Amino acid sequence: MRCVVTGAASGIGREVALLLAREGHEVMLTDRDGDGLEATAQEVTRIRPGALLDDRVLDITDIDEVRDWATRITADHGAPDEVYHVAGIAIWGDPRTLPHEKWAKVIDVNLMGTVHVVEALIPAMTRAGKVGTGRRARPRRLCCVSSAAGIIGLPWHAAYSASKGGVLGMCEVLRFDLAPYGVSVHAAVPGAVDTPLVRTIDIDGVDPNADRVRKARTLFQRHAATPAEAARRIVAGTRRGRYLVYTSGDIRVARWAQVNLPWAYRAAMRLLNRGLRWAAAGSG
Repeated sequence: MRCVVTGAASGIGREVALLLAREGHEVMLTDRDGDGLEATAQEVTRIRPGALLDDRVLDITDIDEVRDWATRITADHGAPDEVYHVAGIAIWGDPRTLPHEKWAKVIDVNLMGTVHVVEALIPAMTRAGKVGTGRRARPRRLCCVSSAAGIIGLPWHAAYSASKGGVLGMCEVLRFDLAPYGVSVHAAVPGAVDTPLVRTIDIDGVDPNADRVRKARTLFQRHAATPAEAARRIVAGTRRGRYLVYTSGDIRVARWAQVNLPWAYRAAMRLLNRGLRWAAAGSG
């Protein structure tokens, strides 16, 4: 299969690309981080010579760049069989003080970047996925990485949750809109994953090197899945036809509690909120 992976320079995106190469598939990769993308491309080639069809540094917030890239890869290699849209950023902050430009940035990258990828790639995928004469064309798959923050009320995540919740809502519609054209749609909702992003996350107004913040980060990392584990679950869940793809059991439980035990869910969210306020208070 020919697979597209965005956000392939590091973290989950990198691990998805390497996993696909190990499985024997051909990959087309993109990321805004040129050095990281080159490292992933080299590792893909080491794993399986010939697996790398294309790699390009790309800003997914620029619709013209995304369209040009999609036009080129579909002209050269045909419509992709699978798209794993992983690219995104994380910005957290107190909603009372989070600067407007940070709200706009996280929504521009996470939500509008996803819109751009869908706009650019889905037309070719639906044309390729239509029922042919006498037989059905090969099924196509689109997996967009949302977040647990798109489902549950994590503290100081308002802007991030707006962006990832938008991705989740869009996928909910696309799963029905695109099904008649042979394209299945999946939404991954990772919880804690120990990616490089964790070490560089922008928590507005908080010193990331403060003692309490470092303690909170260490606790998070002990609980978190590895990027490789998350990648395996995302690819496996997509292939099994699951719409919501979880990378850890805790988010599945939290979603169940949100619906069935709202009092327990509220208590857990309030406890998390207090914990984040405690960490932030020690960073000044």
